[in-house]
Amino acid sequence: MAANNTSTGKQTAGGAVARELDQLKKKVKELTLRLEQEIKTRKLDARLAEEAKKLSEKLSKETKILREQGSKLASQLKSTLGDASKRDQAIKEAHTKIAELKDDLGRKTADLKRKSGELKKLAKESAHRAATIIRGNAKPSATSVEAESAAPPSPSEPDLDSRPSNKPNPT
Repeated sequence: MAANNTSTGKQTAGGAVARELDQLKKKVKELTLRLEQEIKTRKLDARLAEEAKKLSEKLSKETKILREQGSKLASQLKSTLGDASKRDQAIKEAHTKIAELKDDLGRKTADLKRKSGELKKLAKESAHRAATIIRGNAKPSATSVEAESAAPPSPSEPDLDSRPSNKPNPT
C-alpha cells in the first residue's frame, strides 16, 4: 500500500504542481493583459494630454486675438461716440446760430420795410414837387417845406440834412 501511496502522492504532488503552474500561467496572462491595457491607457492618456495641450495653446492664441479685437472695437466705439457727441454739439450750435440769424433777418426785414415806406413817401413828395416845378410854380408850397422841417428824422436813419438832397435850390 505504501507503493500505491507514493505513486498517488507523486500524482497528487505532480498534479498540484501542474495546477499551480496553470494558475501561474493564468496569472501571467492576466498580468500581461492588464499591463497591455495599462500601456494602451497610458498611451491614450499621453495622446489626450498632448491634444489638450495643443488645444489649450490654440485657445490661448484665439483668446489673445479676441482680446485685441475687443480692445480695438472698444476704442472705435469710444471714438465713434465721441464723434457723435461732437456732431450733436455742432448741430446744437448750428441751431442756435440759425435762430440768431433768423432774429437778425426779422429785424433787418422790419427795418427795410420801414425804410421802404419812408422812401416811398419821399418819392411821392419828390414827384409832387417835380410836378409843381414843371407846371411853372418856381417855389414849392410852404406847407410841404414846413412838413419836412417839422418831421424829425427816424432814429435808425442818419440825419437827412447831412446827405445831399434832390430838392431844388430856390434861387
